[in-house]
Amino acid sequence: MAKRSTIIRNWPKYLLQWGVLIALIVFITGIIPSEEAVDPEAYCPMGGLQALATYLANNSLPCSMSSLQVMMGIALVAAVVLFSKLFCAYICPLGTVQDLIAKARNAMKIKSIKVRNGSAADKVLRIVKYVLVFWIFYMTVNASELFCKNLDPYYAIATGFKGEITLWMSIVSISVVILGSFLVDMFWCRYLCPLGAISNSLKFWLWIGVLFGVYYVAGVLGADIPWAVLLGGFCITGYLLEILHSKPKLQILHVTKDDNMCNNCGLCVKKCPYHIDIKSVHDGKLSHVDCTLCGECVAACSTGALNIGVGRQSKSKVWKYVPAVLTIVLIAFGMWAGGKFELPTIDMKWGIENVAEDGTVTKLVDQNTLQTVTIEGLRSVKCYGSSMSFKAKLEKIPGVYGVKTYVKRHSADILYDPAKTNPDKIQEAIYVPSKFRVQTPDPAEVDTLKVVTIRTEGMYDKMDINYLGMQMRLTGKKIYGLETEFACPLIVRVFMHPEEDLDEDWFEEVVEMEVLQMPVHGGGTKEIEVNYKFEDYEGETGRISTEQFIRNMFSPFRVQWKSRIEAAEGKQQYIYEIVDKNYEKPIILRNMPFLSNHLSRHEGVVGVYLDLNKDLQPAIQIRYAEPMTEAKLWELMTMETWTITYKADDVREEGAKISFKTPGASYEYNE
Repeated sequence: MAKRSTIIRNWPKYLLQWGVLIALIVFITGIIPSEEAVDPEAYCPMGGLQALATYLANNSLPCSMSSLQVMMGIALVAAVVLFSKLFCAYICPLGTVQDLIAKARNAMKIKSIKVRNGSAADKVLRIVKYVLVFWIFYMTVNASELFCKNLDPYYAIATGFKGEITLWMSIVSISVVILGSFLVDMFWCRYLCPLGAISNSLKFWLWIGVLFGVYYVAGVLGADIPWAVLLGGFCITGYLLEILHSKPKLQILHVTKDDNMCNNCGLCVKKCPYHIDIKSVHDGKLSHVDCTLCGECVAACSTGALNIGVGRQSKSKVWKYVPAVLTIVLIAFGMWAGGKFELPTIDMKWGIENVAEDGTVTKLVDQNTLQTVTIEGLRSVKCYGSSMSFKAKLEKIPGVYGVKTYVKRHSADILYDPAKTNPDKIQEAIYVPSKFRVQTPDPAEVDTLKVVTIRTEGMYDKMDINYLGMQMRLTGKKIYGLETEFACPLIVRVFMHPEEDLDEDWFEEVVEMEVLQMPVHGGGTKEIEVNYKFEDYEGETGRISTEQFIRNMFSPFRVQWKSRIEAAEGKQQYIYEIVDKNYEKPIILRNMPFLSNHLSRHEGVVGVYLDLNKDLQPAIQIRYAEPMTEAKLWELMTMETWTITYKADDVREEGAKISFKTPGASYEYNE
């Protein structure tokens, strides 16, 4: 009865805790179907703080991180600095799970292991979470990838162990959460949680502020102190303050105590998840680094001696609802603010100045003369990796000196010198002509295709031609493919059946369709917003043979080795061919370099190709001569592991990239 009474008295906490946990279970398990994939990191403040640290250190965001996560991290910082560890008390699913494990243990009447606050064991164990903070942030900032995903128990379970995890780390962390919490109350939160370490440090925000201030002043004075030193200082300072001065006094809200009403029953200590010695507090308010303002002690107090407030002896019972309300307000603010702006995934400049070994800086470009052009619709710019690839392409363009990418809206701000280049030249330099096969015509039914040319805007990303092609496929018309050529407006050639008669109005309607209802594997559709603009209709501009069209639309792969060609000279050579219509899929083309690498280790393999055969069927073709044989080739291609040479001193055994089920056949090779 007492337990149920505590839940009823502290219902705001349980409503938020269980509501968050149930929502996660519902969406992650797919009980409520959703066309959009659920992102388990979307509102994670830990990821947001790592992203913010990476941005401040490198001017870049880790992959998949956005302003939303950053703002959630900032909201957590604000909550800790002003109030307390509200996220830990009311939102964190790991805290809720530990709470449920403790309740299950108590129901089984199993005693927990007591680790007294302030004991030697307690102080030693508390250092672990600070070591984890340093390790996680150091690895994340260096790689611009969230390292915590490797071992985060929440992330592993939320993704069904299919995320970017390190399996053994995830299994160990999950085991520690379950077993540790079963043996010691709030074991993860007290001793292992990196976010708990950050939150505890921020409770001493004045000292942490001094630390950051000293680092900033040192930088202004010319001291080049690595950011890792600041990170280490943060961890060491936080740990020492936690174990030597566990009573921060700078928060606004506290648990308050009226000594006149206290009967010293000790129930508050028993019900506190961290077993803080509340009954020994005599100054009117509790100040402890572990306190999360969860309200369990207040709900358990039978005399009304405890409450939550700003003064020493707050009497109003309304205050006990304030932490839960503040939690909701701060989360709502973080979500709202995160949607109002976007931090660039990368913000980088180059070629503007030269720094000599002695530290002398030479200005190469007058930054006051530089201008910025914004390019929208870059769908392939969707993470840190693709942003860096985009930057590498820009670095090759004369007159371009910097870029900011925004992956949420797929755009980039490019810094350039107008005396050396202009927006049109930049756009032309980064544009890659694209092609997309809508469907394959049957050469037996139609031997010639009609080419119609249209002009569009807003289609300068390589993915755009795919989406426009999908839109045309869904109309059911006899359209076979599209290809683009850079111009302003963009040239789009449409290949169709000669008898298909489509006018300008039809093309305009299809091009300016705002949402693509793209079918997805397993049924259903996925809505993709498109924003293309129809500019002009040039009508029929030519004809092409069906065979030439099919060959133009196919992306071949061809590699052969000069030394092997010379070695095979004078010998009878053969082509070993495996035909499969699935070989036209992009994944096969991507894995052909691995197949050729694996086969190239064996004498007699002259070349490896992916192409259309004489019947216009996709085929993998291996050119070989003695001592290689057809049987040996099949054996090599069907091995479960391939030997891949990345460098002379880097040879790896990796799982086969392409599976082969039906053997092919050989025929004589003719030049």
